[in-house]
Amino acid sequence: MEITEYSRVYFNRGMAHWEVPKDFAESIGNYFLHGLAPGSFFSALLANDMAQAVSHSHPMNSLVTLKNLFGWLWSTQTYGLAWGNHRIVEDWLLLDDTARRNALEGKRLIYTEQQEILMALNGEDTGAPVFFMS
Repeated sequence: MEITEYSRVYFNRGMAHWEVPKDFAESIGNYFLHGLAPGSFFSALLANDMAQAVSHSHPMNSLVTLKNLFGWLWSTQTYGLAWGNHRIVEDWLLLDDTARRNALEGKRLIYTEQQEILMALNGEDTGAPVFFMS
């Protein structure tokens, strides 16, 4: 999905607020924004499959990091839409760009295309990027 820097920065501010580490934010951001499979650890985490998540977890992952990520996930109000069980994760990955964009706009995780256009036309500053995701 094509989004502008305005939406990218807006999306990342929520993760920064919850102090989600950059490597977590990139994987989860690419899942939410682009429908890219986030790997076995994050897929299990998003599916609430803690046994699989723990078995695929990096030794450096901490409980604080996981709590921060779940804080962000819960704040997105996307439980049942983009995370919650294996079927939901699989369905999210199958969405086309338009459906994914509509869902993220509906949850106010990114700006609408019209908002992005108006921001660009008004020359609004995006602010300093928090993370860099493609």
